[in-house]
Amino acid sequence: MDLSIWIVFIGTALIGICAALVGTFTFLQKKSLIGDAISHSILPGIVLAYMVSGQRTTWILMLGAFCAGWLATQQISWLQRKTKLKSDAIVAATLSIFFAFGLALLSYIQGRPDDGQAGLSDFLFGKIAALDLQDLYLFLGVSIVIVTTVFLRYRVMFSFAFNKEFMISKGFSLRWNDFILNSMTILVVAMGVQAVGVVLMSALLIIPVLSARMLTYRLSRILTFALLFGTFSSLLGSYISILGKNIPTGPCIIMVLSACAIVVAITVKIQSKGKNYGK
Repeated sequence: MDLSIWIVFIGTALIGICAALVGTFTFLQKKSLIGDAISHSILPGIVLAYMVSGQRTTWILMLGAFCAGWLATQQISWLQRKTKLKSDAIVAATLSIFFAFGLALLSYIQGRPDDGQAGLSDFLFGKIAALDLQDLYLFLGVSIVIVTTVFLRYRVMFSFAFNKEFMISKGFSLRWNDFILNSMTILVVAMGVQAVGVVLMSALLIIPVLSARMLTYRLSRILTFALLFGTFSSLLGSYISILGKNIPTGPCIIMVLSACAIVVAITVKIQSKGKNYGK
């Protein structure tokens, strides 16, 4: 098999693993909408990074994405502290403002005579075929940071997910926990948009955990199933995208992931009916 194909498979597998890990804790801490807001809010950061640097280098675009995602989370946190608006309204407003700004910038630079910027539209729905070895090393570094952070803070994040008041009473900082979780979410989204795109990246954070949650209540098993669903869907979706012609990677991955979720839901429903019938 060609080296470039292996690079694509390993890169998408790393994205699926990290998305499942971080998505599990955002889901359990009821912060899934934050992932959706971040995934849409990083678009202006990507476009501005290109406009400033004039390059489509992955680490530069990821840096721009991280800065935009960080600004979005800070805006959400500030509005939650300073206003009486509900969290879902704040997240929706932030998502819309940043994404609209990003689309406006994207339309502007695509109207310029230089054709080199046209590929930025791939970040809307994902296209990982252009991934190279340097990008893979970058993804591996980000993955190590995320996996290490989850490993070191596993018990703390677990406790915040199920007993936040107890953790605060013990002196643990809720703001610091949110900062770390938001930072990991931004890193995952910044890494994943090249494969899945800003429009669908939030689905890769939520659907694997949602599918795993239908199968079990234990956190260790939820993590295991979410990792399996996320990795399998990323690999199969990228493979379908490579086989097809001009098929964006993101929709392929999410379609496979959605099919897994539907199969799980049907299986759980059939099993529950069988148990009720047995009684």
